[in-house]
Amino acid sequence: MSVKAIFETMALLVQQHQELNKLSAQKTELIKANDTKELADLLKKESKQIRSIEQTEKKRQAATTVFLKEKGETDSEGTVSVLLKHLPEDHHDPLLRLQEALLAEMAGLREKEALNRALVEDSLQFVQMTLDMIQPDPEAVHYTHPEGRDSEDRPEGFSIFDSKA
Repeated sequence: MSVKAIFETMALLVQQHQELNKLSAQKTELIKANDTKELADLLKKESKQIRSIEQTEKKRQAATTVFLKEKGETDSEGTVSVLLKHLPEDHHDPLLRLQEALLAEMAGLREKEALNRALVEDSLQFVQMTLDMIQPDPEAVHYTHPEGRDSEDRPEGFSIFDSKA
């Protein structure tokens, strides 16, 4: 395999991560709008995009492995630093720019996904708080007469007011 295949897969990875970043930004807006139907559709698109990225990464790894074997490097991983040792000087800058672009896209994606996770957690906390307010504590519902009269005609845990009615 040639160096061209490595560069093409790296460029494709950058492009695919940019698309995933756009989907993540859309996901943020859908979470804010509480649009669950659209969010479910978007999650399917996101899943397809992730599978596509995984396939491209496998191709990049295969191309890098073949290139390094051709150069006699068999024990090391196909990292950019190892590739730089075997590439001509005029290929260093383009490869480093691709690496930086990919790292920037991945960092942006981490930030967006952290925000999405925080928004979803806040939503769940709000729902839980609302449920706690709707379903009162069973001990707080029972009325006891100030004189301490005990009503034996009601079973324990029974309330005159049915909170689920």
